[in-house]
Amino acid sequence: MKDNINYISEYSDTLKNYLKLSIKSFLDDLSSNLPVPGGGAASALVSSLGASCFLMVANFTLNKKGYEKYQQEVKELIEKFTGYKNHLEQLINKDIEAYNEVNKSYKLPKTTLLDSELRNKQIQQALKNSTLVAFEIIEISHNCIILADKLLKVGNKNLITDIACGVLFLSSGISAAKYNVLINLKSINDSKFCSEIKKRIKKIYTDTKIITKKFLQKINI
Repeated sequence: MKDNINYISEYSDTLKNYLKLSIKSFLDDLSSNLPVPGGGAASALVSSLGASCFLMVANFTLNKKGYEKYQQEVKELIEKFTGYKNHLEQLINKDIEAYNEVNKSYKLPKTTLLDSELRNKQIQQALKNSTLVAFEIIEISHNCIILADKLLKVGNKNLITDIACGVLFLSSGISAAKYNVLINLKSINDSKFCSEIKKRIKKIYTDTKIITKKFLQKINI
């Protein structure tokens, strides 16, 4: 989600479904002066690329000679990676929708005291929803990257660099989404909500750094 929540745009309320469009369409819109997609949607895309790399390795291991004893584990990994990939893909559009709601809430009237109260309430809720979408990207990406070591043990040895790419993409998706969470938290008044989210992010972010470092040390090229 682009950081400037006061961005004024004539962008249509009918948002694009980027899962039905080309990669070029997403990249062209991302690089334009449109309010969406932004960094949040890009974070989800990057993490979905990581999950896709993992899934590719697992599929290239399925029914392969020399990996017979790992077939059940590989099938289970395929099921999990497919779920994570699909979830992260949906979060691309979900982040865009969340931004749109934030943008709409800032444009609500504030003519009267009641208007202002309703507007502030809507803004706070929209910001929380947006934060939770970004946190969802972090959480699903983390669930996926945890399985990297298992994939390395049972996956096709000819594709270890693809697992490394997946780890780096997922790690980057987590790091990028973290900033979208933090910028939202600065405008949220619910201190308990902010404290809990920050606590959970710190734990995941620290764990992700450990996983990434340990994993890359195992890749000998």
